[in-house]
Amino acid sequence: MKDATWDRLEAFAREELGRPLFGGRLNLQPASRLEDDLGLTGLDAVEFIDRWAATFNVQAQGFPYRRYFSPEGQQLLSSFLGLFSKRFRRPALVPLTLGMLADAMRRGKWDTDEIEATANSSH
Repeated sequence: MKDATWDRLEAFAREELGRPLFGGRLNLQPASRLEDDLGLTGLDAVEFIDRWAATFNVQAQGFPYRRYFSPEGQQLLSSFLGLFSKRFRRPALVPLTLGMLADAMRRGKWDTDEIEATANSSH
C-alpha cells in the first residue's frame, strides 16, 4: 500500500540529510533512528526538527529535543565525567525514529506520550 505521508517525509529527509559519506543512497526506513542511524545531534537535530515541523505544518511547540538528541561535542566529555560522578550522567536518550515523525505528521501535532506509546506498541 502506498503511503503518501511516508513518501513526503522520506523525500524531505533525503533532501535535508544529503548523501552518505561514502556515496550511494541513504537507507531510510520508518525504524531509522535520527541520532543513532542518521547521525543527527545537537543543533543539526534541532534545525532538522524545526524545518520538518514547518514544512509539514506539524504543531511541535515544546518539542523535547534533549529527550532524543545528545548535544554536539559534549557527549564524549559527559560520558567520561559520568564514569566518576552520577551528577554528570545524562539520562538515557529515547530513540526518535522517522516513523514517529510520520505519525506526528498524520496527527498534525507532536504529542510525546501518544507517539512514544504508539511506537512502542508497534515493536
